[in-house]
Amino acid sequence: MSTGTTSARRIADGVFWLGGCLSAFGHGEEVHYHVNAYLVIGEQRTALVDTGDPAHRDVVLAQLDEALGGRKLDYLVPTHPEIPHAGNLPALIERHPEAVVVGETRDYHLHLPEFADRLTPLGPGASLDLGGRELVLMPAHIRDLENTTWAWDSGAGVLFVSDGFSYIHDVPAPDDEEDEPVHRPGQCRLLSGEMPEPPTVEQAAYGTGRALYWTKFVDVSDAFTAIEELLDAHPTRFIGPAHGNVIDDVDGMLRTSLAAHRAVYQNRPVGNDSL
Repeated sequence: MSTGTTSARRIADGVFWLGGCLSAFGHGEEVHYHVNAYLVIGEQRTALVDTGDPAHRDVVLAQLDEALGGRKLDYLVPTHPEIPHAGNLPALIERHPEAVVVGETRDYHLHLPEFADRLTPLGPGASLDLGGRELVLMPAHIRDLENTTWAWDSGAGVLFVSDGFSYIHDVPAPDDEEDEPVHRPGQCRLLSGEMPEPPTVEQAAYGTGRALYWTKFVDVSDAFTAIEELLDAHPTRFIGPAHGNVIDDVDGMLRTSLAAHRAVYQNRPVGNDSL
């Protein structure tokens, strides 16, 4: 079951939070799971980072129309070709015939051969001039697929991190391992600082160990050193994960996420260190 708000949320000047939540039931109550997309609006051009889940197609299209306010969409920037991140590309490409798909699109023509002429490959370090601000493509230091790409908006200082910094809000009891625990209704469009409590290490570790299974076997300390260097070079007020509330306490969540990754690694299955 899908659910979501009908309007995008403006989180900073020229940056809108789109998408919806997937709904499930756990612990006798309804819980939700974010699937986010973000619209960045410059003086001349616009860019959509990720596309949302196909279950939210109509919601995302309506939110996008509202946030654009009559402007055209120039760039589609999926962070990688997985359904929650690129699943609405066909609908968005058809709805916005002038938009081009940019980023690490090396294999997108295999998924979308009918739109091969709309793909423009750009790697980390490339930037999109939106007019008055740039959307800079960044290496993904925590990634799901090999061609995952992060992005940073120079106008408002928002870092879009795909599956990085993801977290949930309701860690299940040991006998509920098959549940999909997430935040509760009413928390779908809150910043992390607006939540009743900030994300915990346990909440971040639960999502990390299941969504990014490789983190059980990799010490990511060096990756977080690189992330700190990235943040030093690119002042960041907000972190926009694909899954989880928008983060407004960047330093606090950096510490929480690193501790979560270390917890996942330290509790890895014995005897599988060679994987």
